[in-house]
Amino acid sequence: MARKICIVFASLAAFFGAEAAEVVTYPAPATEKADTFYSVSVNGKSVDIYRALSPLFEGGEYYFCQFDFSGEIDVCVKSSKHKKFGGLKILPGSFKVKSASPRGIIFSADRPFAAIVIEKERDMPLVVFGNPIEKNPPKKGGPNVLYYGAGVHVADFVEIKSNQTLYLEGGAVLKTRGLKASGENISVCGRGIVSGELCQRARGGRLGCFDDCKNLRVEGVIFKDSANWTFVLNRCKGASVENVKICCSRMINDDAIDICNSSDISIKNVFARAQDDIVAIKCMGGKLPCENIEISDCIFWTDRANIFRIGFECFGEAMRGVKVKNIDVPFYATNYKPPENYWGKGIIVLQPTNDMPMHGFSFENISVRAGGSPATVLIATPRAVNYHGKDYGAGTLSDISIKNLSVWGDPKDFSGQLYFKGFDPAHEAKNIFLENINYFGKKIDASSPVFRVLEHASGISIK
Repeated sequence: MARKICIVFASLAAFFGAEAAEVVTYPAPATEKADTFYSVSVNGKSVDIYRALSPLFEGGEYYFCQFDFSGEIDVCVKSSKHKKFGGLKILPGSFKVKSASPRGIIFSADRPFAAIVIEKERDMPLVVFGNPIEKNPPKKGGPNVLYYGAGVHVADFVEIKSNQTLYLEGGAVLKTRGLKASGENISVCGRGIVSGELCQRARGGRLGCFDDCKNLRVEGVIFKDSANWTFVLNRCKGASVENVKICCSRMINDDAIDICNSSDISIKNVFARAQDDIVAIKCMGGKLPCENIEISDCIFWTDRANIFRIGFECFGEAMRGVKVKNIDVPFYATNYKPPENYWGKGIIVLQPTNDMPMHGFSFENISVRAGGSPATVLIATPRAVNYHGKDYGAGTLSDISIKNLSVWGDPKDFSGQLYFKGFDPAHEAKNIFLENINYFGKKIDASSPVFRVLEHASGISIK
């Protein structure tokens, strides 16, 4: 395996019986290593950096790196770029920063993490992924193992069938039109990268497409530079998605995670940046519902669309039983559209259509960093839509709870509407409960101008 291991024994840690730190790095292929002004080291061990594409912003790119570790580590990020904006900062704000200067920052960690190092907001940042130590990885040549070792691999589509494992070794970069998986007991895992950078929109497939999968596991891999939807669960039942990283924002329509007609889904410890929607839940074809979905402990970043866009495509039996908790939103869309707009944008957008019921959702512990620009926090609006040239009526929305949502950062032009509007008496937004909604240290209540309850909306409460 192409990796380097650095084990650091501290005499005091050994004396007191504390766990020694272990750091595993994965050298990048020579053609993939980014030529950048950043450098990263972990406990003195150098970490290679990759590039992702973001043409909307200065430089047209941003950077990421990864390593595995256990114990407590120090991460040192340095920059040789001339500083005009006050030096490097780190997001989310929960890290212990040991030192910071105009040209560098050192922070510590003792558990897996994703950290965003910024200088000028979203222009050319660095994302650092600290993974848990990989345990019992599949062996090359093992039964039913599709093994990609360190280095660059180019493939058209990669098909994965029942009982197969696709393993991407750390340092592997698979450039492809997409993974196409269908069947039972499929695993996709490792520390490698699946890249859509060679695909143009006209030819680009969905970068990770999982159709009709049962008992699916996806862990540890990085998806980058998609030309279409990035990670898609379509008619799946039983899927665990953990420690996956999505480094996109190359073009619009690159939704980070699309959950379509799927149930019993767990998405945990995921970092996702995209130009388009981050989590889109859809019932697109057939009557299968979207239900029993849990999304937790994630960092979600959109450049042009919504963090959660749930609905619009509503051709299934129902959407129900969706639980979301512990979400950090460091950046939201730069192109604000108010909730009255047909394509109104927000942090959470709930939009049932086509007489489909949407109910039994909860959102808890959502942290939104305001960047001074306007943003709508919640749009709860059953509405009629035009889908591929055909008109569809509204659905119904009920039994939604949103608890412990906070907004912090720059309040300059932040709007923060909580917007509720039904379509007609038969297609209401009703029984929606909000608790502890806090903007810049001030609790929002029913008297706030941002709390807007319009026609055909009932049982809307905030405390």
